[in-house]
Amino acid sequence: MAKSESGPYPLHQSQLYMAVSRKKLAAEVFNVDLQWLERLAHQERNFRIFEITQNGKPRRVEVPKAVLERVHRRLFTLLERIEKPDYLHSGRSGRSYVTNAKAHAGAVPLAKLDLKKFYPSVDGARVARFFGDRLRCSPDVAGLLTRLCVCDNHIPTGSCVSQLLAYYAAAPMFDELHELALAHGVRMTCYVDDLTFSGVGATPAFLWKAKQVVDRHGFRYHKDRVYRGDQAKAVTGTMIRGDHVTVLSGREHDLARDINALGGMDSKGRIAAIDSLIGRAVAATQIDRRFLARVRRLKFARAQSRIEYEREIDVAWRRRLEIARSRKPIDEAPPW
Repeated sequence: MAKSESGPYPLHQSQLYMAVSRKKLAAEVFNVDLQWLERLAHQERNFRIFEITQNGKPRRVEVPKAVLERVHRRLFTLLERIEKPDYLHSGRSGRSYVTNAKAHAGAVPLAKLDLKKFYPSVDGARVARFFGDRLRCSPDVAGLLTRLCVCDNHIPTGSCVSQLLAYYAAAPMFDELHELALAHGVRMTCYVDDLTFSGVGATPAFLWKAKQVVDRHGFRYHKDRVYRGDQAKAVTGTMIRGDHVTVLSGREHDLARDINALGGMDSKGRIAAIDSLIGRAVAATQIDRRFLARVRRLKFARAQSRIEYEREIDVAWRRRLEIARSRKPIDEAPPW
């Protein structure tokens, strides 16, 4: 059966499914030659690593450099087209931390927990198992894809493919948690590392069973809590009061603080940070239109930062061409 280029489609219709040849992977999926792709996969310093301030705390960000970023965007496009379970609210169009919270609106009991250091916990072995076991790629193809995707042997924190790849790599745990929730008449949602359960069955006893599943799959948890139905509930940056969902009072303050911290970054780091801030602000507009003004200002700041970054890249590219005209540089962009 022919592989589909549109979506959404079942996993077995993905171009990555049953990929057994590295040469075909390079040519048919990435439209480059295998030698180029192998050199990129084995090249050191493929990521820019820096810190940003998020919610008042320093956060390590690992952003793929320009060439690897194009590979990640291609992978994201392919993974994004695959059908996903309804409980997933991250890494997909039309879903956000706000839709995650809205799924639990109502005067019902609610339980939640966070996966501790989720991205660092999704290591290369888990990523390789996803490509090898779920997508049924050959070992050498799975190994090549894994090398292209991980930073310091874990999911990078600043790649466009990270949210979806982290989900798929940990999908056996998420699916088991979802089955547990269904067995107890509980609704479950997942937003990156935030797990939320609601319904009459969302009790401390249920949450303990969920923790056991997390532990059995080799992950750690924290920030666990159970709410009564009549309580206000803090869920993924929002506050649920009955059927009403609002942005947490500190969310706007945190956003303003993180925007002020942009001034101390270089242009590339600033673009990555602004992209994250825009995502947070756009999601907030779903329940508070006041955030639209911040979205507009952030988009303008991103445009200015991109102009600055392109100037820096042009200077660096010209310098590199002068040094290495005799060989094909790895930083030559693929044709997509």
